[in-house]
Amino acid sequence: MRLKKTREREVSSMRVRRSFSREFKREITEAIVSGKISQLEVSRKYSISPVVVSRWKKEYYSGKFFENTNPDHVRLQIKIKELERMVGRLTMENDALKEMVKLVEPQKKDLQQIFTSKDWEALKKDMAK
Repeated sequence: MRLKKTREREVSSMRVRRSFSREFKREITEAIVSGKISQLEVSRKYSISPVVVSRWKKEYYSGKFFENTNPDHVRLQIKIKELERMVGRLTMENDALKEMVKLVEPQKKDLQQIFTSKDWEALKKDMAK
């Protein structure tokens, strides 16, 4: 009788093993790799072990989630995605820097003055007063 109750508790406390589609794994992994979401956030949001998410990342880099299983093709696809992300990030940085230059240029022009001898003499007189 006691053995039967113990087994019933074990069965009721066991988790149901979930399975995720290849597409879901790829989307999650690409979001992590691109930096849109952290691995910890994914783990918490979907109640997935961080170890499982790490394994998905390794599988992603090995090319498991791509249709063409040719290792060179997969490696090149991953490299292309990384380069596209880098181009996007650099474009955003470039645009931000251009905006900063637009804001700073008028201030620099106001501070830059060309002094002629007349201006210099007038400035000296003003400072002496």
